[in-house]
Amino acid sequence: MKKRIIFVPQFPAHMRYQEWWIESFKNEFQKHYDEVIVLGNKILEYEKQSHSFSPVEASIIFEQSQINEFLKLDVNKDDTLFLSDISFPGFFSNVLHHKKIKNAYAFCHGTSKNAYDYFQNNRDSKWLVESGHSKLFKKVFVATNYHKEKLKWKNVKVVGVPESPFEKFNIQLKENNIISVCRNNIQKRTKSIEKEIEKSFGKLMYKNDFNTWKCYYKFLAKSKILLVTSKEDTFNYSVLEAVGNGCIPICPNRFSFPELLERKFLYNDVSELIEKINYFLDDRHWYFPKLLNQNLIDNFYENLIKEMNI
Repeated sequence: MKKRIIFVPQFPAHMRYQEWWIESFKNEFQKHYDEVIVLGNKILEYEKQSHSFSPVEASIIFEQSQINEFLKLDVNKDDTLFLSDISFPGFFSNVLHHKKIKNAYAFCHGTSKNAYDYFQNNRDSKWLVESGHSKLFKKVFVATNYHKEKLKWKNVKVVGVPESPFEKFNIQLKENNIISVCRNNIQKRTKSIEKEIEKSFGKLMYKNDFNTWKCYYKFLAKSKILLVTSKEDTFNYSVLEAVGNGCIPICPNRFSFPELLERKFLYNDVSELIEKINYFLDDRHWYFPKLLNQNLIDNFYENLIKEMNI
């Protein structure tokens, strides 16, 4: 019998990681499976536009189409199912109660356990749903140990995240000292910290409305320091992207950041943050950062396939 995987991607919101996850995962799966079925391809005719978060209504419509496609499939007992997000919108896995696949796996990006999450107002009931859904899968993959500890599900496996497929830039002449590229919401921006930094260093260059990945990566490459002031985080692709394009990320010394960066790139309070910014703005102290979990990133797909075929 042919080795087959059914891939359930997230809605590919423009300028978010899920935009390129669809093709990257599909291409990698094709190296290991005889057939790759991607659910949702039939309605990917939405006009591309940037979003501060995955568009809710479009994501629900997209997931409904995936459910319809899945229900029409003749499922084989040896098929593998992989969801690239267990919790948003989050009703696809309800279908698995009626059409069970033994070899089912899912990636989890944080869930409603995250502070200031989209589901903040419904987190108690949403968490119960997510916890129930998790039992439908042999393994649930997460990016960091931080979220493994937060979830406390028995079937969680840390695998990191995949590297983006886009060209990186190495620009020596820096036009911007301190930048921020986060979403403009309470979870990702702590404006009180930003104000303190602006008192000491001048106006922060804040930008998150890029039209292409090339423009975004060039902006990172032309900047010295990426300031991260998150009150919560899952993995933070912007850190990975900053490192890849020669920009130094300075992040809170909590959440998943200590798994990504050396202590010299982390701060406990504003005074330590100011001290580190002063240090790295001095060209004599330029230090190109390396990700502590680079090995997980480099071997992401191999590790993922291995975990799904043990």
